[in-house]
Amino acid sequence: MSLSRALSLISVERAAALTLDLVSIPSPTGDTAEVSVRLAEELAGLGMEVELFCELPATPVVIGRLRGAGGGPTLILNGHLDTVPIPHPAPERRGGAVYGRGAADMKGPLAAAVEALRAAAEGDLRFQGDVLLCAHGLHEAPGGHAEDLKAALAAGAVRGDAALVLEVGHDALPVVGLGSGIYQAFFRRAEGVTHELMTAPGTPHPALAAAEAVGALRDLNERLAADPIERAGPETVFIGQLHCGDFFNRFPSEAWLEGTRRYGPERTSEEAAKELGELLEPIASRHGLEFELRFETVRDGFRVDPGHPLVKALQGAYAEETGRPLPLTGIRIVADAPVFQKVGGIPCLYHGLAGQGAHGDLEWVPESELGRAARVYLRTAAAYLGVPAG
Repeated sequence: MSLSRALSLISVERAAALTLDLVSIPSPTGDTAEVSVRLAEELAGLGMEVELFCELPATPVVIGRLRGAGGGPTLILNGHLDTVPIPHPAPERRGGAVYGRGAADMKGPLAAAVEALRAAAEGDLRFQGDVLLCAHGLHEAPGGHAEDLKAALAAGAVRGDAALVLEVGHDALPVVGLGSGIYQAFFRRAEGVTHELMTAPGTPHPALAAAEAVGALRDLNERLAADPIERAGPETVFIGQLHCGDFFNRFPSEAWLEGTRRYGPERTSEEAAKELGELLEPIASRHGLEFELRFETVRDGFRVDPGHPLVKALQGAYAEETGRPLPLTGIRIVADAPVFQKVGGIPCLYHGLAGQGAHGDLEWVPESELGRAARVYLRTAAAYLGVPAG
């Protein structure tokens, strides 16, 4: 069967109905078993080989394989089934859109991928290589950092030659992204809190050390800004919180800063944390204070060769579908491409839907976008995996 025939079988109605089904199942981060079973049943109904990788039982990784003719690479289509734990109005379809928590981020994209594979199966379009669709449930920080996906990759349950994460980049193709970590820097004195008038002169004041740390971090950010990474912009250090004291006339025993550190794709979170420690610890020492740095890795960065075959396949598929080019870009937000690259050694790209309201009060995805994405995913798979002659 031809690719054009399979493309004609893609149904926006089915993709929208599946999206509504998925968003109707609550799945906050760390509690995705029910929606995982629903997706697994959908894939099994397409004739795919389906496995639930249950090393973390509350968030089983759904792994569905559509077998190819053989001799081609394996393409992974990946998404997350968990959603941020923010209340949302009841899911519904109206006005050509699907509304519900996860509609855009990212149950809708997964439904579009399912529809692409359904059309291939119904149209008897057999790729040269395999398509592996996997979905996990520990994505949204701080509740998850892809522990379930990392476990599946480390165990070899998820293997492939290239991967496509079905979010961000709906109109541009990120080939480089920064890593991100959350830091907390504490400046403490051993003595407890005292009244300001009953505190010995010369007692180290944590607020003064914190103030000096703010200046040092500002200077670091300015140095980083002078050396931008192509397409992704500069590394950054950001201060989101500064705390000291609990009452107007109590001499505090602690001050602390919290923020983000975004770092380049060739760097590690350990290197970024070490740099912060080496910058801030001497400040604490000069003020006669103890210092503690906590650094939580959200995701590392990633980089893909712009000449990689999946880049060309995706760009070509997008152009054929929309009549527009898909320009290369970089991203500063973090998602799961680095997990595939750093844990699985698998080159990974992003391509999602132009949905609205992710993490907001009202989240929705246009039904037309479900169809567009399904056709782009199908075209991409055919171009990257190949279709046997005849």
